[in-house]
Amino acid sequence: MDGEYITVENPSAFGAASSGKLRAAPRIRTNHLALLTLLLVSLVIILYAYWDVMVLTAGALPLARVAISSSRDPNDSNETLAEQLYREVRILCWVLTTPKYHKTRAVHVLRTWGKRCNKIYFMTSEPDDELPTVVLTKPDKYEVLWGKTKEAFTHIHEQMRDQADWFLKADDDTYVFLENLRYMLYPYSPETSIYFGFNYKMVGNHQKNESYMSGGSGYVLSREALRIFAEGQNDTTKCRQEDDHAEDVEMGRCLFNLGVKAGDSRDGQLRNRFYPVAPFVALLSGNMGLDFWLYKYAYYNARSCMDCLSEYPVAFHYVNNEQLYVYEYFNYQFQLAGRQQVPERLPKRIREEDLVIPESDNTVT
Repeated sequence: MDGEYITVENPSAFGAASSGKLRAAPRIRTNHLALLTLLLVSLVIILYAYWDVMVLTAGALPLARVAISSSRDPNDSNETLAEQLYREVRILCWVLTTPKYHKTRAVHVLRTWGKRCNKIYFMTSEPDDELPTVVLTKPDKYEVLWGKTKEAFTHIHEQMRDQADWFLKADDDTYVFLENLRYMLYPYSPETSIYFGFNYKMVGNHQKNESYMSGGSGYVLSREALRIFAEGQNDTTKCRQEDDHAEDVEMGRCLFNLGVKAGDSRDGQLRNRFYPVAPFVALLSGNMGLDFWLYKYAYYNARSCMDCLSEYPVAFHYVNNEQLYVYEYFNYQFQLAGRQQVPERLPKRIREEDLVIPESDNTVT
């Protein structure tokens, strides 16, 4: 015999031959069995590797259902609210980053919340094959963030203003819920000169009701606000021409002087939707004392309690790359058995002439 065999014999399963002897059961070579096992194992490994690659790279691609929704019939009854908002409230996101953070921060933004922007660009000083980058001329220095912000918004206005209705600036350690941002922006026309974020009080000498938006949790300009800024930021009487000083403060001062409204981003119960720190600061009253800087500088009274943060938050700051995926899981994959679904309706449109922006109510000094 030229090989070993495994003989399978079961008298109850095989009939007797006419000679009264049992027929020999099928015999399988052990080397054939080993080869078959090896092929099956290889197939499993290949399929698992393919699945793993698809999972890792999926974040860098637009969501399939969202991409499809942008070309759907507006009367399609199967369209979700998020898909309708994606189509009707177009947001261009731009993220301020540097080459040293491309792989540790920026790419993870692209794989998480960034894929839900209608368009997204990373403003940096060097190109990157993994990222849709715009290379700025300003140096990679914290001291010139204001200069980089001016250059970025000017470039967007000159080259990309037709790609969106609203234009969001965010840092590479920010997490943004695009669906909630679109929901918040839906009532406002992009032709209204307004911008939104987490409002801070101006310190020192300033005009009445002058405020600025936190650069950390991001701020979003309407198309009209973008135009006014791009065309007016060279006015030396209204906007700082030097590149230094705090970017968000100078942006707020410049937009205020140009007549762009600082919108109130809080929800109907006056709860914050943009937040310049982690969620627990807003939720746990005993975590911070009244001398915490946020309570002092917030334009609107900042409180901490389990009901003080909006149920539809828009953005948080100081989110590292690991936390980006935690936010992603608990908001786009996590399911709670038995949770009652809340009916969602689009808010009413607000005419510019009916727009009312409350004054500051924060008396903490």
